[in-house]
Amino acid sequence: MITTPLSLLALAIAPGLFLMIIFYTRDRYEPEPLRLVIKVFVLGIFSVIPAVMLELMLSVEADDILSLGYNSYIGIALPEEIMKFILVFYGAYRIREFDEPMDGVVYSVSSSLGFATLENVFYVLEGGFAVGIMRGLFSVPGHAMYGAVMGFYMGKAKFSLERNPLLMRSLLYPVLLHGTYDFLLFLDPLYFILIEIPIMIITLIFVRMSLQRLSAISPFKHSST
Repeated sequence: MITTPLSLLALAIAPGLFLMIIFYTRDRYEPEPLRLVIKVFVLGIFSVIPAVMLELMLSVEADDILSLGYNSYIGIALPEEIMKFILVFYGAYRIREFDEPMDGVVYSVSSSLGFATLENVFYVLEGGFAVGIMRGLFSVPGHAMYGAVMGFYMGKAKFSLERNPLLMRSLLYPVLLHGTYDFLLFLDPLYFILIEIPIMIITLIFVRMSLQRLSAISPFKHSST
């Protein structure tokens, strides 16, 4: 198959934009201003820089299963999810437009997909068409689901008395999911297929149910026309 840098770039960008449209349109009762969603998406792109710097500082040489696990959870997942969390917390969580729990999902997914899109560009331009297909099926949707889980708990925290425990979950669960993805992928492709793919399916079901739940409790549900 003949590929050009332009076609590979399109392949790398398409999954993130496609998933962003899906999640944005799920906020049907009081959609967030598109300019703010794009702003968070772009900030997510730039968050790759500090995340990579943290990864370089925290990662160790992976020569056994313990160091591989450390790198997966602490050296990769933690810095990336922390940057997404900080971006959403300071860039969207406190703004006036964040006025219903569903908004947590919209902004967190936007941040995650901005990050994932730039990361995907680097991998696909280097690895080619096959890498683009595999990452479009697993890695980019994975980032979207981590963002949705983060946003679910962040959205609940904004309008709950149990703010701090929910905010802790909004960071902890994505780190665990992301770290497990990387650990199983690095450990053995067979483990990834047998364990990680079912985890992703379960997470997808959780995300789908969460979106339905947040839509059902939207304060704008009965006022929308």
